[in-house]
Amino acid sequence: MFQGWRKGSHEIDIIAWEGGELVFVEVRTIGGTVPWYPEQTISRHKQSGLRRAIESFLTEHPSYAALRARIDVVAIRLTEPPEIRVLCDAFR
Repeated sequence: MFQGWRKGSHEIDIIAWEGGELVFVEVRTIGGTVPWYPEQTISRHKQSGLRRAIESFLTEHPSYAALRARIDVVAIRLTEPPEIRVLCDAFR
């Protein structure tokens, strides 16, 4: 539906529709030798910012406000081949 949505300082990497739910996606990428998981780089501050971005999006697009929604994380480790994991409903 949307990719790289921005409004002011708010940003959402991907906004999609899956299985009857609006899905807000945060994409995190790290190098192959970093000793932690990509999703571990999402601080509480970043989570709060993402929630504010979602509120801003829903204010701008009120027709989506009543829909079920979730936040997913796509975690990418740049190895050969890349490791890609999708964490559904990551912050509940």
